Amino acid sequence: MSQLRFVKSPEELQAAAENNLEFFEAKMVAVKAFYRTEPGLIEKLIPAPLTPTNDPMVRIVVSKVFVDLNGGMDFGAATFGVTCNYNGKPGIYEITMPMEGEGVVVGGRETYGEPKKIANVDASSNGTSCVGTVERHGITYIELKGEFGEELPTDDFTDEVYCFKVFPSCEQFKACDQNPLLVRINMHRTLSKNIKLNGEIILRESPVDPVVDLPVKEIVSLTWEEGTSASNASVVEEVDIMNYVPFMHSRYDSA
Repeated sequence: MSQLRFVKSPEELQAAAENNLEFFEAKMVAVKAFYRTEPGLIEKLIPAPLTPTNDPMVRIVVSKVFVDLNGGMDFGAATFGVTCNYNGKPGIYEITMPMEGEGVVVGGRETYGEPKKIANVDASSNGTSCVGTVERHGITYIELKGEFGEELPTDDFTDEVYCFKVFPSCEQFKACDQNPLLVRINMHRTLSKNIKLNGEIILRESPVDPVVDLPVKEIVSLTWEEGTSASNASVVEEVDIMNYVPFMHSRYDSA
């Protein structure tokens, strides 16, 4: 009898859970930036129940991730989000998360509701300078680059990142089949290197990835990081569908 690979045994399911990429600790190198944009823009981007911070900023992380899984694998991963509050605690609301590879994109979207898209992402350093780039549809629409400056303190920290787990409707004129779920992801970082950069943030026009709608007005920080990363998550509440529908299209390539 031939093997039916559409169905897994309990043992295979257990092995798959133990080796789920979304929960695996990884090594990473990254260029990270915080910047201020035009007043009032970020406040318009944050769906309830998240709220703006007193000093709203955009955060970009462009990284290369190395996972010791199935003989080892690496991929580019980037996030573009804004600072927010949830129940009075600070966090990051992710607007778009370009990633390399279908497996990385699908896993994150289905598990956490992350707004991931397939892209070419790279972060690299030659020891004195570094660059991070994100490219889709032939457009390098995010570029972070800089020369190494002073070494900053390294530490362990956890970012509370928020995403909306969405269930698009199978009916034409209905946005979702059920209310979205607000997911909080605890992104744990342990840094072995943290270097201040003297550089720039370049955002370019893309009709389906309109990051230029949040223009760079003031760079708050620009750093090169090396270390490890791990995450876990939980659903924190169900969200009224109409609070999220105006923002939902940005998850897809709809201009």
